[in-house]
Amino acid sequence: MSVKTISIRTAADGSYSWERAFRGTIRAIELQIGDLSTPDFDVTDEDHTLTLISVNGVAATTVYYPSTFLEAADGTTAALVGTAMKGATAFPFIGTLKVAVTGAGDTKSGKVVILYDA
Repeated sequence: MSVKTISIRTAADGSYSWERAFRGTIRAIELQIGDLSTPDFDVTDEDHTLTLISVNGVAATTVYYPSTFLEAADGTTAALVGTAMKGATAFPFIGTLKVAVTGAGDTKSGKVVILYDA
């Protein structure tokens, strides 16, 4: 497994954005709150218009486990078994990874740590 750490330092308006090409299977994403003031936090795939995480008002360091459904041969989502998810899997990622923080306070800092398989 590999780790990617992104240091956050917000602008005066409380925002921060980071965007890079990324490839790997994302296992977990941790938002280390530092002194960020209840930020809104989004992690997206800009190339394929997919959202991995979108949460508002994060008050403490939190670990997220983004996942996606496996697809059937025709491209549709795999079926459910009763109320259980069938085919949920870690998030395979090939594209432009974007981390966006808003509403976090003037010049505050924190970190995003991504655990992934390369």
